Amino acid sequence: MQTSTRGAVVTPSILDRLLDDTPRQAVEGPHAALFDVTAFKAAVARDLEALLNTRCVDPEELIESYPEARESVVAYGIHDLSSLSLLNPDDRATLRDRIRITIERFEPRLAQVKVALEAQRDFDRMLRFRVDAVLHGHPSRPPITFDAWLQLSSNEYGFLERK
Repeated sequence: MQTSTRGAVVTPSILDRLLDDTPRQAVEGPHAALFDVTAFKAAVARDLEALLNTRCVDPEELIESYPEARESVVAYGIHDLSSLSLLNPDDRATLRDRIRITIERFEPRLAQVKVALEAQRDFDRMLRFRVDAVLHGHPSRPPITFDAWLQLSSNEYGFLERK
């Protein structure tokens, strides 16, 4: 396996190996079990979108009785944030922190995660933010930046890697 940024490859996650991007192809090619950095970043973006589009419940009794549950699949996803006001600076800080904590907790391929919210535009029904991190699961540990958004009308998140 190569370790330079250019041409470096990694073994995909178990989920990526189970997903079939070419279902009509009966036999996988010899390099189907390897990812280049571009495919690796695309898989992380897809999984971040799935993570933040999953709502978790955080019953205090469960967390108090079983603190390990906070790090388990029981708590996978992000809390419903629809009660927060994007015009309130404290609520914006809460939202930013919850996004960062959720990514740090459930996306092990990213390290040094930073989330920055963009200024809210007048009449914009979207919260735009940026996620900066380092690809922890890649041999060269390249930095990565995602442009992301929260569609306020549907409470749906989207991610796009910044080129």
